[in-house]
Amino acid sequence: MFKLLALPFKALRGAVRFAGVRNSLLILLGVGVGCLVAPASGSQTRARLKRRIASTRAGGTDAIPADSDLTL
Repeated sequence: MFKLLALPFKALRGAVRFAGVRNSLLILLGVGVGCLVAPASGSQTRARLKRRIASTRAGGTDAIPADSDLTL
């Protein structure tokens, strides 16, 4: 039972060792800033995405144009 409870901490320790302490802190800082400046809550974003997908499937004006450049 104790091994099962300690598993997340072991995984975290392994990730910190792999990425390094500085990079791990930068990742945590980035996640924290992203949560603070997120434009909308999760439920609002999911509702917006559902509306957009439904509109695209119905052939609405939000569909991606066929001639758009999608290269990265």
